[in-house]
Amino acid sequence: MNQGPSFYTPLDEDRDEIRLLSIQPQQESGLIICHLEKASLKAFSNSYRDFLSTLSSTGKSKRGVLVDWIDSRCQGGYTTSASSAQNSDQIPSQHYHRFIWGDFAALSYVWGEEHGIGKILVNGQEMQVTRNLEVALHHLSSESKFAAEYKLWIDAICINQSDLKERGRQITRMQNIYGNAWSVIAWLGEEKLDSSRAIGLVKQLADANANGYAQELESRLRNNPDCMGVGVWLALQQFMLRPYWTRMWIIQELVLGGYTTAIQAGSHSIDWSTFCKGICVLFQHLWIVKDTLLARDIERSSLDIDNRWSTWSLHHVNKDLWTLTQHKELGGHPLGLGRLLETANSADCTDVRDKVYGLIGMIDPAVVQQLSPNYKAMPSDIFAEVTRAFITTYGNLEPLRECNPWGKAQSPSWAADWTWDGRIRYSRPEATLWGPFFTENSVKEAQTVSVYKASGDVSPQFSFSSDNLHLSCRGVTIDHIDGLSARGNGYFHWEEESIIQPSCKILAYGNNNINKRALCHTLIMNRVADGIKADDTHTAIFSLPSTFASAFPQFLKRNWNWLADQNGYYFRWERWRHANKSFLVGGRRLDEYFVDEIPSDASERTYAEVYACFDRTCKARRFMSTAKGYLGWVPDNIYGNATDQVRCGDIIAILFGCSTPVLLRPVGNKFIILGEVYLHGFMDGEAVASICLDRAQGQDFTLS
Repeated sequence: MNQGPSFYTPLDEDRDEIRLLSIQPQQESGLIICHLEKASLKAFSNSYRDFLSTLSSTGKSKRGVLVDWIDSRCQGGYTTSASSAQNSDQIPSQHYHRFIWGDFAALSYVWGEEHGIGKILVNGQEMQVTRNLEVALHHLSSESKFAAEYKLWIDAICINQSDLKERGRQITRMQNIYGNAWSVIAWLGEEKLDSSRAIGLVKQLADANANGYAQELESRLRNNPDCMGVGVWLALQQFMLRPYWTRMWIIQELVLGGYTTAIQAGSHSIDWSTFCKGICVLFQHLWIVKDTLLARDIERSSLDIDNRWSTWSLHHVNKDLWTLTQHKELGGHPLGLGRLLETANSADCTDVRDKVYGLIGMIDPAVVQQLSPNYKAMPSDIFAEVTRAFITTYGNLEPLRECNPWGKAQSPSWAADWTWDGRIRYSRPEATLWGPFFTENSVKEAQTVSVYKASGDVSPQFSFSSDNLHLSCRGVTIDHIDGLSARGNGYFHWEEESIIQPSCKILAYGNNNINKRALCHTLIMNRVADGIKADDTHTAIFSLPSTFASAFPQFLKRNWNWLADQNGYYFRWERWRHANKSFLVGGRRLDEYFVDEIPSDASERTYAEVYACFDRTCKARRFMSTAKGYLGWVPDNIYGNATDQVRCGDIIAILFGCSTPVLLRPVGNKFIILGEVYLHGFMDGEAVASICLDRAQGQDFTLS
C-alpha cells in the first residue's frame, strides 16, 4: 500500500498519468498553498490530436514534435513567431495547450540539505519540503504562472517519495515527462550579487558569437580587461560554483528540456541555448586570457579566495550538458554505455543507484525495457543488470571496454562500475581534439562510436550464467604485458620508480624506421583529428620539445600563439617525458627517440595535433610493451593504490564483438577484465584476419 499523505492515490499507467501542481498566488502569510491533481498525458485536445495524426513517422524527438506543433499554431495566426510562443518566461495561451486540462512545465532544482526544512500546504495538508524548494515555490507563486491551466511537475511533490515501487516506475518515465514538458525551469537558487553580472556576461559572450566578433574578444580584453564589465569574471566563477551544477539529476533534466529550458536565479534568467553558447565562446576563444581576468577581479575584491578558476562546472556545461543537448535535439543515436558512464562521473548523488537512475531518461528505451529500477537492490546488481542489458540489446561486447575490477561496488569485473572515479574526461580517441584548429561535432562527440575494429567482422558469441555472475565469450589471446612505463599517481604526477623494464629488447614491427614509426603512432594511438589514422607527418611528435622552457621561444619565433599559451597545460607532456625517459623501447631509452629542435618548415597545426592527441592518450593509460615486442597502452588506475594496477603477465586478448583488445587476468579457470587496450598493429582486424579465419579457431573465456 502507498504511504505518505492521502492525496497520493495510485497513478493509472494505462492513461499515462502523472501528478501536476497548481500554485496559488502568494498570500500575506507567506505560506505556499498548492493543489495536486492527476493528469493524463494521453488526454490530448482535439486540435493537438488532429496535429499528431498529420505527422509522418520520422522518429522525431518529443521536443521536435513540440516545435512543429508551435510552428503549426503560429501559421494559424495565433502569434507572430514560434520563439515568442515558446518563451519559457511566458505562460502558453490556450491556443497552444496540448491537453484537455491545459499544459505543464517541469522544475529542475537541487533538493538541498535535508535539515533545511520548509513547509507548504498541498490539498489542505501540511507537507515538508527542502528549504531550496520552498524558496523556489515562493518565487514561482509571486509570478502567478502556475495558478490555472498551466501546471508544474516537481519530482519531490509529484512522486510519492514514500512509495519505492512508484519511485522506481516514475524513474523510467523521466524521458516522457521532461521531454513532453512545454518548458523546463532550471532553478539555481536565490538571487545573489553575482547573478545579474554573471548572466549578463554570458549573454555578451553569446552575442559576440552570434554577431561574428567572438574571435576579437581576446585582444579586446587584453587591451581593456573591463570592457565587458567590472567584476563579471568573478561573478561567473561564483555562479558556476552553485550546488546546482553538481547534482546528478539535473543532467537529464536539462538535456531533455533542451532549447525550451531557462536558467533562473531569483528574478534573473537566461535561456539554456544562449547560456551554453556563451560558455562555448569562453572555451573556444578566451580559455587562456580568462585566468588573468579572474585573478584581476579577485585582486580588486575583498575576498580571500583562490585566484584560479574552478573549471569543473564549465567543462560539465560545455562537454556534457550542451553536447548532449545538441545530440538530443539533432536526433542523434542513443548514448553508448561509455558516454553515459563518463557523464555520470561528472556529477554527484547521495544514493549511488542514482548514477544509473538519474540518467535513465537518456538511455535507449530498448535498454530501459530490460531494467527494473529498484531502490532496494544492491548497486552491484544494478550495474550488472545495466551492462547485461547493453550487451544483449546491441548484440556486442563493446561495454567491456568500460570494465575493470577497481570500483567500490564489488560488481563482476565485466559489469562497468558507475562509481569508479578513474574515468578521465577528454581521454577517448573518439573525442574531438582540443584547440582552435579542430572543429567540434556535438553529435559525434556524444555518440563516442569506436574508431577501431580489432575483432573485425567476426560475430560475437556470448552467454550469461543463470546467477548473472559470469559472462562467457569467445576470442583469441594475442600476447601479454612484458614492460610497463611509470604509473600515474593522480592526474598530475607519474612515479618513475614504478617502471618495469621489458625483458624483450627488440620491437616486432620491422627495421629501425618502421619501429620508430610504430612508436610515433602508438604515442597518439594511431588516430588524430576526426578519427583519421596518423601518417608520416605525425612523426613531428619526436621533435615536440620535452619542456615548455625549451618549447616557448621556438613557438614565439614561429608565431605559434596557441602553443605558446600552453604554459599551464604543457605539464602532461613534460612530466610524462621526464618520468619515462629511461623506459626501454626496442632496447633504447625512450628519450633517445626525441630531439628538442623544431624543424624550420614545421606547421603549428601538425604540432598542435600531436600535442593534443598525446594529451588525451596518456590520460588514465600506461604505456607498455609486450613479450613479442609490440607497443601499446593499458589502463592506469591513477587514483588507486600501488597494488590495484595492471601487471606484467596480464593477458591481451581480442574478444569477438569488441572493437578494442582487452586486458585479462587469470583467476583459477576464469578471468577478470582490467579494461581496454591499445595494441599497435592489432586495432583494425589484423589479428582476426591472420589468426582466426573463423570462430572455431578462437578460445572460450569466462569472465567473473
